[in-house]
Amino acid sequence: MRAHDIIIIGGGAAGLSAAELLGRARRDVLVIDSAAPRNRFAPNMHGVLGHDGLPPLELLEKGRAELDAYGVTVTTNSTESVTEVVRGLKVTCTDGTVEYARAVLVASGIDDVLPDVPGLADHWGDAVFQCPYCHGWEHRDQRIGVLASSPMLLQYAQLVRNWTGDLTVFVTDADVAAQVDDATRQRFDARGITLVTSPVAEIVSTDGTLTGVRTEDDTVHPVDALGIHPESRPRDGFLAPLDLKRTETPGIGSFLTVDAFGQTSHPRVWAAGNVIDPRANVPSSMGQASMTAGMLNHTLVTEDTDNAVHALTAPASHDAWPDIADDEFWETTYSQAPPRWSGRPNPALVRVLTEELGTPRGRAVDIGSGEGADAIWLATQGWDALGVEVSATAARRSRDAATAAGVDGVTFTDTGLVGLLESAGDHTFDLVTASYLHAPSQDRRSSLLLSAGELVAPGGHLFILSHVMPDAAPEESGAVDALGFEEDAWELVRDETVERTIIGFDGEIGGHPDRIVLLRRR
Repeated sequence: MRAHDIIIIGGGAAGLSAAELLGRARRDVLVIDSAAPRNRFAPNMHGVLGHDGLPPLELLEKGRAELDAYGVTVTTNSTESVTEVVRGLKVTCTDGTVEYARAVLVASGIDDVLPDVPGLADHWGDAVFQCPYCHGWEHRDQRIGVLASSPMLLQYAQLVRNWTGDLTVFVTDADVAAQVDDATRQRFDARGITLVTSPVAEIVSTDGTLTGVRTEDDTVHPVDALGIHPESRPRDGFLAPLDLKRTETPGIGSFLTVDAFGQTSHPRVWAAGNVIDPRANVPSSMGQASMTAGMLNHTLVTEDTDNAVHALTAPASHDAWPDIADDEFWETTYSQAPPRWSGRPNPALVRVLTEELGTPRGRAVDIGSGEGADAIWLATQGWDALGVEVSATAARRSRDAATAAGVDGVTFTDTGLVGLLESAGDHTFDLVTASYLHAPSQDRRSSLLLSAGELVAPGGHLFILSHVMPDAAPEESGAVDALGFEEDAWELVRDETVERTIIGFDGEIGGHPDRIVLLRRR
């Protein structure tokens, strides 16, 4: 099984535009489409140059046909979750299908949640519209109403006035009516906008045609069309396992935080279209997605080159490694290569420590901290964290990462565990972690782990994550003895083996069992 270069989640205008550019860039692209585009309720698109009046589903049909020439695969499915693997991501669909990719571009759109007004949904996408630029022309000079379900929509009503001289603004409840101030009334009067403050009761139809709005005072106000502003809910729940950064915007909602090019807080997850901006129409979504796809391809080109350089300079196998991988070896390994890791904390460490330790407290040290992601995560959880490395380059990158993330409460040293033991004195830690501790470096792995255990305070914990671990079966609870610890001094809290999925440099999917051990010092 091989990983795709990119999986695009969402096959609307944004997703297919990104797929076309990436396909032309000779990338292996899979599009997973739920077949429920946001504009499926509208009979026609407008304001799309060269396609004005085209049904939106017809545009997508044309787009899919174009993708065939570039080898892009489009499948109909719904995404259940996106999780991390080594050098990539795992995408699990609701039907159990699993796919892997080096990167994911999210273009899954949003759901429009309409105001709870009887009869409104019957006309959504036709006589009931949101974007006047997209559908206002078709209702020009008609009797148009605006449902003001929030004070923000009072400004929206002034925009809709551009398409008609017969505009009525209806409030949907008494709370909104109470916020209509004198200045707003004056602006409405100046433009000839009628304001109805009796709350809306229902939308009236005659023979299937929208004809009016009934308010709670039992008055029917004749209208031919309604402008509304639904609540926007991004379809991004499948990203929850990645705990990506979000931005809260008043009146708009909670959306993924992205940079100017569409990259999220995860270096392998990108996003474009309505899933990050509910205001984007079809042309802007397509343009934004195309730009994002180009930048995503650029990052993969850089990674391709890094991997090619690595293939020339790295040992062909572990057998070719030096007998003693000393401090100089690890410094050379880091200094002669770009950042080696994703900048994300290890998911197994996050899961186990969150489940077992509850509210963090005290001091923590991460032995073999690499480029600092685990130690930085510990600091964000409230620990006074220290990362210990033997590579000065790795420690420097860790400090830079902490500064870039704005994280306090974490420091880094390149003294290694031996240097820490020499300087620690009587100081101990409430949590000691060691993930994929390299050895031999300064000492054998078994000796280093025993030394790490000496740093744990009574009642504190030692977390070990390794693919090279004494192989006593977890159910035998033999980890304490197998590691060489005194059984009377330690309580086994967690002992499990999990499969770690790895995307190889050649795209091949592989796996490796990882041993997770959490001990508490008595």
